[in-house]
Amino acid sequence: MVISLEAAHAAAAEQREVMLTRPNDEELHEFLTRGVAEIITRDELAAALRRADRPLRIKQGFDPTRPNLHIGHAIGLRKLRTLARWGHEIVIIIGDYTTQIGDPTDKSESRPMISHEQVLENARTYLEQFHRIVPRENTRVVYQAEWYGAFGLKDVFRLASRFTVQQMLAREEFRKRQAAGTAIPIKDLLYPLLQAYDSVAIEAEVEFGGTDQKFNILAGRELQEEVGQRPQQVFLVQMLEGTDGLVMSKTKPQTAVWLLDPPDEAFGKVMSIPDAVMAHYFEWATEMPLPEVRRIVDALARGELHPREAKEVLARRIVTELHSAAAADEAATEFVRRFRERQMPDVSEIPVVTVSKDGEHAVPIVDLLVRAKLQPSRGSARRLVQQKAVRVDDVLADESTIVTTAAEHIVRYGPRSYARVRWSV
Repeated sequence: MVISLEAAHAAAAEQREVMLTRPNDEELHEFLTRGVAEIITRDELAAALRRADRPLRIKQGFDPTRPNLHIGHAIGLRKLRTLARWGHEIVIIIGDYTTQIGDPTDKSESRPMISHEQVLENARTYLEQFHRIVPRENTRVVYQAEWYGAFGLKDVFRLASRFTVQQMLAREEFRKRQAAGTAIPIKDLLYPLLQAYDSVAIEAEVEFGGTDQKFNILAGRELQEEVGQRPQQVFLVQMLEGTDGLVMSKTKPQTAVWLLDPPDEAFGKVMSIPDAVMAHYFEWATEMPLPEVRRIVDALARGELHPREAKEVLARRIVTELHSAAAADEAATEFVRRFRERQMPDVSEIPVVTVSKDGEHAVPIVDLLVRAKLQPSRGSARRLVQQKAVRVDDVLADESTIVTTAAEHIVRYGPRSYARVRWSV
């Protein structure tokens, strides 16, 4: 059943352009801790990286459900770049089959299936963005069609026999659906099996993913043991929050900072993040040296640095890393110019409006305008948004805008009306 890729592995080895490198203790410690949620097993992986006696085969899979990657993805991509520079083999799996099913991770209902043609088009843009961070040297791109294209019904039976319904239903998302009486299509149960078999197909030694992928990656580790392979190491990176204070996601495009965002747009989005997640952005979403990160975060905690000043430093850093220092300077100048042109009053002069959280982490902009009594009805609030007359922390709002309840926001509604929205429990 296992499809051999020995010829491809041998070809990749012949093309290797980077010699193996042993990281020093400081480099290795930062690699294994910065932006990292969990490693299974850390000691074994650390020992392999210290030995550097042969290249490790590192796997990361991407389901191109949408055409772009965001800076949350970059946390793992920077790790892959480091491994590639140390001489290890990076294998990127494009989920041209699993994407059509839809990953059920963290979903309360089944995802709609998308066409294979759309998957391939999205994958093309993914790879362009991927190589903005990870070098082509020591990196191999593989499509699942390489093995699933030859799968027959007997192969599906054999794969399915390796797992039980009880194992699949132990997954939190499926337990929630069962409790709510929501349908669980058989295709959703197949998703972890297919992702697991990817690890068998390429004989992965380490698999990267976010914390939301732990179930799927552990399934791969288990399947490898079942077929007699050495189980892969599990490397889980942190999940960065979006501008709404919740986990950044491809399914919430308006709250994500995309790798391809223009400099001024990326700058404005970073300036609008909740104060509470700034430390995560400095440590996980930038390559700023850790001593400098700690200095800024500590100054914020002591009240010696204003959050707005810290966000300006952060926004400049992120735009510099995504584009250039010159682009960051221009974006910062443009951000200040927009504020001046709109003649925004001093913050102390803006009236404060308190809105109840009602246990919510975020509120749609139309609902916020009504609940804050800035508009008399949802209809008038929606029309104001459609007229592009509403901005939140100087970011233009549309009907999909979600406002986090984790921080105070300055809302402009109409040509000269402002409110400082604060939240009560």
